[in-house]
Amino acid sequence: MKDRVIKTMKSTVLLFILLGVVSGRRIQLLRGLPATGTVEENSPAGVSVHTFNVTLTPLSSEGVAIHPTILNLNPLTEAFDIESTGDLVYRVVTSGNPVLDYETMPKRFDLQIFVEDTTGRTDLSTLTVQVVDKNEPPVFRGNMAIQSKMAEALEKNNTEKADITYKTELHTVTVVKVV
Repeated sequence: MKDRVIKTMKSTVLLFILLGVVSGRRIQLLRGLPATGTVEENSPAGVSVHTFNVTLTPLSSEGVAIHPTILNLNPLTEAFDIESTGDLVYRVVTSGNPVLDYETMPKRFDLQIFVEDTTGRTDLSTLTVQVVDKNEPPVFRGNMAIQSKMAEALEKNNTEKADITYKTELHTVTVVKVV
């Protein structure tokens, strides 16, 4: 009988140890991640892309040892930052350096976000950011940008003026529809 009680106690202790190890490693500190956020191209610095929370483990009474940090970014850029909004709530924002451009930059970024609480528990999760295209007026470079005359495309006498006129400091361009 005594051997049976000791064996049961050993099994119970082993079970508690296993539960402690397994559950401790499975505690999710980052709430709201993984996720996907979107941001419009040419957004200025400080535009919010995604908001998430940090949940502390029960033994971590002092808070966060390492605040959420972007460890790895694919592709590599400094276009995003993490800001605290208080009460263990954080948001990923654009840094404005560089300004995101849909036509010349990648359209998707994967941010690996890391956090550690004061008990040594860590969490790593991914935020995928997709850049959304914004309809922009044309940009003229080189000779087109500095000429002072307005150019119109004419073909015979069958032309209609379109409703679109672009003005810059140096010139005005009217789009002409040829019928």
